[in-house]
Amino acid sequence: MEIQREDLNYILQDAELEKLEKLYKKIDKKFGITILSNPSSQTLLVPVKDPISGGEFYAGEVLVTSTIVEVNKNKGWSMVQDENEQLSLYIATLDAVFENEEFKDDITKLCKKTNKKIQEKKNILNKKVNSTRVSFDLMEG
Repeated sequence: MEIQREDLNYILQDAELEKLEKLYKKIDKKFGITILSNPSSQTLLVPVKDPISGGEFYAGEVLVTSTIVEVNKNKGWSMVQDENEQLSLYIATLDAVFENEEFKDDITKLCKKTNKKIQEKKNILNKKVNSTRVSFDLMEG
């Protein structure tokens, strides 16, 4: 799987915080990090499309934390679920240096390892859901 910059926000939210922090500190030591927009909590409305009428409505709100940083003249951004300032700051920083050859391999490895964990969790959940499935053709009588 090829990791794209657009994938970072989604995948890295499930990464181990210690590993993100370790990379963050390496980046800060090498380039320094300028925080352009401090991690801040906000709510987003979640739009839902009505399959019958085709119209849209809002199903509710989601709490997110957003951050913008600059590293070595490159801007990085993140938006993570819930109130998590550290996670948002770390992901924004990795986003800013993703194209930097020195850090891209480390970030990609972390993403691939984390993505594997995400898939394993999904597989376990799918097995649990599938085990509750009812076969109606057996119920004919």
